[in-house]
Amino acid sequence: MDLSLFDDVLVLLEEGNMSRAARRRNVTQPAFSRRIQSFENWLGRRIVKRTANRVEIEPALFENTFELQALVGHVKALRRRIAGYDPARSTVTVAAQHSLIVSTFPDFAATALAESPGLDFRLRAANHNDCISLFLSGEASLLMCYERDGGNPMPFDDSIRRAVWGRDRLVPVVGGPLRFSLGTRGNPPPDAPVIRYPPGSFFAELLADGSSSYASHLGRTVAESAFTAGIKEMALLGLGRAWLPMSLVYNEVQSGTLLVCSGDVETLPLRISLFARPSDPVAMRLCALR
Repeated sequence: MDLSLFDDVLVLLEEGNMSRAARRRNVTQPAFSRRIQSFENWLGRRIVKRTANRVEIEPALFENTFELQALVGHVKALRRRIAGYDPARSTVTVAAQHSLIVSTFPDFAATALAESPGLDFRLRAANHNDCISLFLSGEASLLMCYERDGGNPMPFDDSIRRAVWGRDRLVPVVGGPLRFSLGTRGNPPPDAPVIRYPPGSFFAELLADGSSSYASHLGRTVAESAFTAGIKEMALLGLGRAWLPMSLVYNEVQSGTLLVCSGDVETLPLRISLFARPSDPVAMRLCALR
């Protein structure tokens, strides 16, 4: 089958009109109509209803637009991988939390490439639970995520190899005008606004158990997000007090654009852990880098 027919159908869905779709595909309308008929013949059902003056796209096609787009994307990616296959190169899919993609993965990738120049990385950024799901489902061969340092490790069985890449800490910070509101003990006023993590998220659960100021803070919640890079930007503007990994805000703390509240009293230590399966030698080699 000519895979460009799928592109024709996607353009038709976007334009909703045969004439405009034909112009975008640089063919005449009759030629474009024949291509849509070829797709219908392959599919085994009509996707457009033709009348004297117009065509109507069937709902069955509209309702599967996302799947069609995904299919076309997967096929094109597969074609690129096969066409550009190099036995000397390996692609590793890494599932990692958003903050680690920003703060830790670049150093990890540089270290890995220094030892294995033939590596390519495919990143899947997600929240903590989704990263674990991607790894367990086999959609990622390497998992990079936080664990609470001193806490129980994630309950993987012996079929999973675990290694510690580094350590971090979760700290409360303020920026913008809030920097000038810190009292003698290094805390903002009790009613200062706060930026929180969604209930049930990894950082929210850590802070609920380990940070009395996060759990009992009296100020209004100005924003709620699991996206640490976005929280950092809001904290820099002084929108509220935020709890962020030190690796993500180190440069800002050093420059003074963000201030750490309460000294080390509210610090929550973290491990940066790597997980791989023994059946995947490339991922296992990456786990052994440090």
